[in-house]
Order: sequence, then C-alpha cells, then structure tokens
Amino acid sequence: MKFFSKQDGLTLAACHQAWSQANINDPDYADRTGIYLCVGILPFEDKPLEKIAMLSQSDGKLDMHKSSTDSFNAMNPLLTFKCLPNMPLFHVSSHFGITGRYFMTYPGIPEWFSALNRAIEDLQQGLVDYAIVGSAADQNNYLVSHHLRRIRPDLLEKSIDASSALVLTTREEFKPIGHINTVETSYKAFNPLENKSLLIQNAGVLPVHAGVVEPSLYLTLHLEKATATTVTYTWQGDADNFCKIEMEVL
Repeated sequence: MKFFSKQDGLTLAACHQAWSQANINDPDYADRTGIYLCVGILPFEDKPLEKIAMLSQSDGKLDMHKSSTDSFNAMNPLLTFKCLPNMPLFHVSSHFGITGRYFMTYPGIPEWFSALNRAIEDLQQGLVDYAIVGSAADQNNYLVSHHLRRIRPDLLEKSIDASSALVLTTREEFKPIGHINTVETSYKAFNPLENKSLLIQNAGVLPVHAGVVEPSLYLTLHLEKATATTVTYTWQGDADNFCKIEMEVL
C-alpha cells in the first residue's frame, strides 16, 4: 500500500467535506465528475533527508559513488509517494470512486487558477457535470520551512497547513450557495531562480500564510458566513502575472 502523506490527508478531508455538503445524489456521478487539484511546495521530512546526506558523504564531502549506491539503496522507495503532487488526487479519486476527467498542478496560486479555469471550461463544454476544485499545502515540515527561511523568513511564523475545496456544477436542479461571476488571469513565464518569491507570494487577505490554498480558503470562509455579498480575490504577482476571481455569495 502507498504511504499516506499529510497533504493526502489534508486534500481528502477538504474534498470530503465539500462533496458531503454538495449532497449530490446522482447515480452517474462517477464518470461525470472531474477532479481539479493544486498542491503547494512539495514537502519532505528531515530524517530521510539527513540519512541521504550522511550516506552520500566521504570525509565530509559529497561522494557521488556513495550517493548512487549507499544512499540510494538505503531509502525506502515508497517514500517518493509521500511527496508526489499527484498522489492527493489519486486518493480523492479512489475514495469517491470518481473515474472522470482530472487536472493536477502545483505549486503557486496562479496554478490554482489554472485548475479552476480547467474545471470551468470542462463544465461549460459539457465534459463533466460536477467539478471538485481542491487545494492543499503541507507547509509545516522541514523542506518547506527551509525554503521559506531562505526566501521569505517573515512567513515562517504565519505558515500553516491548510486545505480547501469547492464543488462546482452547471446543473440547474441544485441550489447553489455561491456563483462565480468572473475569473481573470494573466501569466508570463518567469525564471524562479531570478524571482524566487513569486511562487510563495500571496494576496495578504488572511492573517496566516496558507500558500496555494489562500484564494479557495478565502472564498469558502465567505461562503460559510452565508451572508449575501460579492467577494473578490486578487493576486498580483507583477505586471505580467495577475489573477482575479469574483464570486457572489447567495
């Protein structure tokens, strides 16, 4: 059995709650439901990394022979499944028995908008009747903390593990709790080595740093309030990277 990681659990919990609240009783849902998922910066635990480093050294220096033999052979190959970005999607599909379309991406907020846009396009084209749009970020771990400490140390104390999911449909028989009015995106490829902070840049609309989960979490928090209003989330990376969603809470 494949290892069940923290981000797998986070994703499954959010998608299960959203799906249960949607209360979809359709015998054909399996083939008519799509999964569209975005996960954050890939996590890894410190002990396996320390083991890799220790067994890859000779006299305190990197030894490629030891790295490709001792270090490589000492690792449990199943550990790779704990940090693969597509594994959370697999668990959602397996748990719900969903066999429809899917889309998987990572690790920044613009990528969540890519997943959302793909879901909307598939719904509009009639390729699916329901779309689970989820996001998850396992951020309280050694690797992500190390990355934040180098790039944006101010986010360390605000960083949290988070997940969120929305269920979208175009079927008129369902009573929605919200309606997406507009989605706008503009993206230009960039060199992450030159603009390192763009991947973790947020809109600052929450008191915590939720990573890729921020836009979805911001929307779902307003949906839970159940107060009729129009909610707008805007992420501004730079002049060429821009994302915006406007949602009406019914």
